[in-house]
Amino acid sequence: MDPRLAEGVALFNHRQFFECHEVLEKLWLDTPRGERARDFYKGVIQAAVAFYHWSRGNPGGALSLYRSSSAYLRKYRPEFLGVDVEGFVRDLTELFGWMRRHRLRYDAHVVPMIRWAR
Repeated sequence: MDPRLAEGVALFNHRQFFECHEVLEKLWLDTPRGERARDFYKGVIQAAVAFYHWSRGNPGGALSLYRSSSAYLRKYRPEFLGVDVEGFVRDLTELFGWMRRHRLRYDAHVVPMIRWAR
């Protein structure tokens, strides 16, 4: 595994979404087209940007990026590169469903963690 993935996951889990995006975007750009991991990185990047948008008061942008992110990530279930993708996608879907139905305001405490697979 590229150490930038571990760094990006740590940044995401510390709610540093912009920084997570920056680290993982470099990894994504360095990954050759056609390599399987490329779309996985894109899915995690878009999840980070979704939460960045939500934290900045743009729930519509967050929902749009969640949909795109989850479409990429679902292809990598149940786990990929040591990440528990199944759990992350489930948690994203649950949270964004609540957000859509109840107009939740951003709260860092409800953002799911990216967990490593066992």
